[in-house]
Amino acid sequence: MEKKIILSEPMKPKNAKSAFQKHLRGGALQLNNMTPAQGIDAMLSFYQDDRADGCSFDEDADMLLFQWGTYDWGDGAFFDLNITRQLIFGGFEDKNIWQLSLIFKFNPTDAMRTLDSGYKWCGSLGDTHQLSKFIHDSNAFQLVAHETPDKVELEFECAG
Repeated sequence: MEKKIILSEPMKPKNAKSAFQKHLRGGALQLNNMTPAQGIDAMLSFYQDDRADGCSFDEDADMLLFQWGTYDWGDGAFFDLNITRQLIFGGFEDKNIWQLSLIFKFNPTDAMRTLDSGYKWCGSLGDTHQLSKFIHDSNAFQLVAHETPDKVELEFECAG
């Protein structure tokens, strides 16, 4: 008898946050009890494994962004290590640009403060391995990869 392979349904982009939370649970991870290494690897695998319905790779509509730096967004200074999945669905208008951001926040040490801020985009599924290597080789990641963050945030909002 021939074995059938059943592919999962594509993720609805507006359900990205709950889909990622389910992905975390599937890996036995909890948002507030994971290291940046665990969280970033989870977001990378989520990007590879959970395709977004209606987001074409040809149009850069499903991308990843890795970014870091020390910032004060009104709650005091924190060193942020962030991986964001950007989803554009329903056309390239501001209202259709959404971002699912996993942010690890640390009270900044001198070493964190001396790092320049930076970012790196990944525009296609085929470039995921290159982004993963870039992240794992980066000074920012290596500095905090296995540290316990002071805060972990998961945000899903319109970025347009």
